[in-house]
Amino acid sequence: MASRSFRVAAALLLGTTWVGEVCAQTSTAVNYNYANLMFPGATLTSANGINNSNVIVGSYLDSAASIHGFVYRLGRYTAVNFPGATATEVLGINDYGDIVGVYQVPGPLNFHGFLRHNGKFTSIDTPAAEFGTKAFGINKHGTIVGSYDDAHGFIYREGSYKTLDAPQLPGEQPNTQLNGINNLGWILGQVFTGGIWRGFWIVSEDFDFLEPPGYTDSQVTGANGRGDIVGCHDATSGFISFHIESSEGSESSEKFPAQQRLVSCASAINYARAVVGNYFTVNQPQAFLAVPALTLRVIRPANHSSLTNPVHLVAMASGNNPISQIQVWVNFKKVFHSNAATLNSMVNLPVGTNQRLVIQALDAKGGRTKVVYTVNVQ
Repeated sequence: MASRSFRVAAALLLGTTWVGEVCAQTSTAVNYNYANLMFPGATLTSANGINNSNVIVGSYLDSAASIHGFVYRLGRYTAVNFPGATATEVLGINDYGDIVGVYQVPGPLNFHGFLRHNGKFTSIDTPAAEFGTKAFGINKHGTIVGSYDDAHGFIYREGSYKTLDAPQLPGEQPNTQLNGINNLGWILGQVFTGGIWRGFWIVSEDFDFLEPPGYTDSQVTGANGRGDIVGCHDATSGFISFHIESSEGSESSEKFPAQQRLVSCASAINYARAVVGNYFTVNQPQAFLAVPALTLRVIRPANHSSLTNPVHLVAMASGNNPISQIQVWVNFKKVFHSNAATLNSMVNLPVGTNQRLVIQALDAKGGRTKVVYTVNVQ
């Protein structure tokens, strides 16, 4: 797993998928609609960021094999090129439309980060860099994060640079990459340690890894203001985790967050849970935009709970199309349904241990999404 910079991506087949969220005692499932993103005339397109106004940034490869940045706003693509650069990539955008990225010029110190604010370009060069700086993310407060020399992370705030390196095993060479920062100040990235890339996020002074040591390669690439994160495992396996700090306890007791699969590698997520990312396949050179189409929130019961009949079930659904039903299934048999967008009923469920309880929403166009629990019923 390498740096996100200049990984011009491939693509996406149109389709839908659902992902689930657990927040305290409430679980949520989201069905996504997917659409291709392709800069006109490009041979490859990569989507790297999205802000809360649904403005998307990225990069593309033209027919002459030159790399350019772009901004996609209200259905229109606009190319971005740092003046005098041989290559430009836009990697992040904030809610004010400020963009950051990396540009390349000939010479030994050939990678430079940049900020474009109110149409004016400014280079972002960490003083400690020996061969290059890359700016990956910016939040609404103007704080910029990125990496230099493909080895160290940095934070740039109010004209001051600070190096940020993630924890590694004794004797390992520094290898930290910072991918983004959200409006809450959370910092996302990955570090090479123990022979793998380990994705992480930082909230204030609290540092958390996505997975245990020695698990799989991972990177955390984006976070929104809800506390949801997105990222990748290798190149083609994307994930989303919801409200990752909601169940935080002591450092010794906190759990690694549940991950739900996305169609491919995710780059960023906004507050509306729109996600952008990339397919890394030669035959599909587009980037993708994933937009929530149907959302189901299950308020009662809780997963892994012990229940007594009749069981109080509470859920609600919303989406782009009218909701036709909310269904209740136990061990692959439907036991109840509500012909409405809400469910608030006392229901007798089959008695047993480790029952597979599914609460599923259906809309008028056949879209569906579900929350799956394991419960005991007596």
